[in-house]
Amino acid sequence: MFFLLQLAAVWSLEFAIAVFVVACPCGIGLAAPTALLVGSGLAAKYGILARGGGEAFQEMAQLDIVVFDKTGTLTEGGEPRVSDAEILLSSMPQDMLLGIAAELESASSHPLATAVRKYAEKHGAVPVIGSAFDEIPGKGVKANFESHHRTAIIGSEALMQDHAVLLSPDVSKTLEKWKSEAKSIVLLAVAYADSDGRFFIAAIFAVSNPVRGEATGVIQHLHEQGIGTWMISGDNEMTAKAVAKSVGIPEKNVISGVLPQQKVCVVIRIVT
Repeated sequence: MFFLLQLAAVWSLEFAIAVFVVACPCGIGLAAPTALLVGSGLAAKYGILARGGGEAFQEMAQLDIVVFDKTGTLTEGGEPRVSDAEILLSSMPQDMLLGIAAELESASSHPLATAVRKYAEKHGAVPVIGSAFDEIPGKGVKANFESHHRTAIIGSEALMQDHAVLLSPDVSKTLEKWKSEAKSIVLLAVAYADSDGRFFIAAIFAVSNPVRGEATGVIQHLHEQGIGTWMISGDNEMTAKAVAKSVGIPEKNVISGVLPQQKVCVVIRIVT
């Protein structure tokens, strides 16, 4: 019996030695999977998800540019909030205008839309019902309010320009001030049934989204490693550059006004 146990031990040891002889000199067989698991674990610890497996980690060794998105990446991931607001259309009650704003933004899941909707509800918005909603990606939302004989739009300055909405010098000055403070701009405009489709500015909102506390340190570390940094954003140019400046990204490396479906093409253009 003892002899049989000895044979089994020797037999098992031979298999173990064979595995070590084959695996240990082979990077693919042992070293690469181990490095991948350790690297993935460390990245996950810091909230980083690497797509592409081992190839992604390998290519990181030749990294020379990092392109950041603004909202939720360089800025806080939490919900932004409306920091400033002005109601400009005196011919409509404020609670109705806020109700229209809240109803329009209910059709969008964008963080800025959520901020405006919550602000409107908090400040006495009355419920209104919209129809024929049309969300323009990266710009805003349009809808009809038949019970009030009005059409309304809410969104970016680019959306206002698309609908030929005129801004007075005073409004433009206020918007420039907010943008210089790194705040995002949301505008509400309405068109009356008898206005031949012309929209009039009704309210303006400034949405604040604080920069992440660790963002400046990360950018500085990348620069010390000789890695260039860029930022792309769907926001206006002044706001985007103000955020970039606050974290240390050069102004010349900021690309603003980029629609969601354009961002991949912009990244490819930067790295090539």
